[in-house]
Amino acid sequence: MAYDQVPRLHGYGVRWDTGARLYRVRNEVTREWLRQPDGELGGFGSFSEAWSAWRVFEVHKRPGE
Repeated sequence: MAYDQVPRLHGYGVRWDTGARLYRVRNEVTREWLRQPDGELGGFGSFSEAWSAWRVFEVHKRPGE
């Protein structure tokens, strides 16, 4: 797949920002974006880094909830 044909949605909560050429992380429950301490949107150069950040940022049901 060519770089400019990368789908806009890569997995649940991890999105490709074509303008910045970075992956962004969104909490799909609260609809807020992961931000850096200075308030800027968080950005990741690789999908695996973004996925790892999303796993911490997203709210997950625990067994028994």
